[in-house]
Amino acid sequence: MVECSLCSLMSFFGSSLYNIVSTALEYPIVVFLLSLTIAAIIISNVQTARMICDFGNAAKNNFNITPRPSSSNSLGNLGNNFDYGADRGPHTWRCSESNQSPINIIDEYVQKFPIRELLTWNHYDDLPAAVIIENNGHTVVLRACFSGNTPTLNGADLLASYTFVELCFRWSALNSEGSEHMVNYRKFPLELQAMHRTGPSGDCTSSYDILIVAYFFEISASNLYLDPVIQHLHRIQRPGAKIEIQPFPLTYLCHQFRTGFYSYGGSLTEPPCYQGAEWFIFPEPLAISERQLYEFRQILCSDGKTRIVRNARPVQSISRSRVVNLNQYNPIGACNMPESSVCEENCAGDEFMD
Repeated sequence: MVECSLCSLMSFFGSSLYNIVSTALEYPIVVFLLSLTIAAIIISNVQTARMICDFGNAAKNNFNITPRPSSSNSLGNLGNNFDYGADRGPHTWRCSESNQSPINIIDEYVQKFPIRELLTWNHYDDLPAAVIIENNGHTVVLRACFSGNTPTLNGADLLASYTFVELCFRWSALNSEGSEHMVNYRKFPLELQAMHRTGPSGDCTSSYDILIVAYFFEISASNLYLDPVIQHLHRIQRPGAKIEIQPFPLTYLCHQFRTGFYSYGGSLTEPPCYQGAEWFIFPEPLAISERQLYEFRQILCSDGKTRIVRNARPVQSISRSRVVNLNQYNPIGACNMPESSVCEENCAGDEFMD
């Protein structure tokens, strides 16, 4: 008797609930609100599952840290066991103590150096077959592939032709810093570094074959030449992300200066900080807007969670015996310097032509 009464009660409640739901579903607003509720529940469950997976992966990484081998052909690679924080920052890097980069360039100690030839930029106006940008966990790296001639640099006082390899960017969360190099104790919000190497393909094993051309950027108007890269930075926010973008000439990023630039012998600015790299630095800052700089500041570092708030090595000590040149085109002055008889013959030829 009791069981029959209980069954009747459950049947009554079930029938009542069914009638209520059936009646409510006849009103569109109720269907809409019910759909929103179901969608919210599904999204909440997906987010919870993702958080659980991320937590598990983070815990696994904390217990299994395995450094990956680095490549000698790039300025920095995802997985290198270094960063710019308190635990693995520049103060912990094991590097040589001499001829290191970056430096503070002080005009008072710069030596004016006459160059007989202008710096020559070859094929930088050519359109690449492909342009690839990558977040390597430390910076944004850009590489270009060419179906024809690869861009090269020669002239000035260079003893060989240097082939373009890649370029990267240095920035900070503050407008008062970001660049690696300083000029008269001043830092800039962003520094672009274009690496070159000798040889037809730029493939060499020694840092003594490296030339790095650096540019400063300061807050100003929007720089349209940066947009082909900046408009895609949101697609490589996570470390390890690599995409191909619409090709554009490298002259958009590499201003083709020919004279009036600093040069000195230094090193790579990331571990293992090999010595022997030659640096060319264009002293006049280029323009970048707050909006454009903001996109760089959204890039995530190698942990995949925090943004890159700094990726510049501090300036290194420089002895008075270390020479920083301000290269200025002056063929007559260059020939007055102690050089080989080739220069003397060229100068004699110039006098005859005059």
